[in-house]
Amino acid sequence: MFSLASTVIDVSIPPTHPPLAADAVTLAQSTDVNTGGLRAWIKDNIVFTILIALACVVLVGGLKGNLSRVFTVGGLGLFGLAYLGIATSESAATGIGNWLLGLVGIST
Repeated sequence: MFSLASTVIDVSIPPTHPPLAADAVTLAQSTDVNTGGLRAWIKDNIVFTILIALACVVLVGGLKGNLSRVFTVGGLGLFGLAYLGIATSESAATGIGNWLLGLVGIST
């Protein structure tokens, strides 16, 4: 696919222009792709929205007297937020992994 794109570009550039600089090709290939921005956006925006929704569900469930649903939704919501917190922090994930390994007698 890249050879086809290269051929199309070579055909479309008139021969009077100088060839493209090697820096442009190097810049396109050395770009780092990561999910840091997405992870930070989720942590800043989505977590707050989930907490508000969880609080509303717990409040409405408590007002209706459906305590079993309140504890189920509240507990599962808190478990999900704890999982998200562990997943976004490398040191927390490593610490919990070491603790779980320590339960079975493996020290790291």
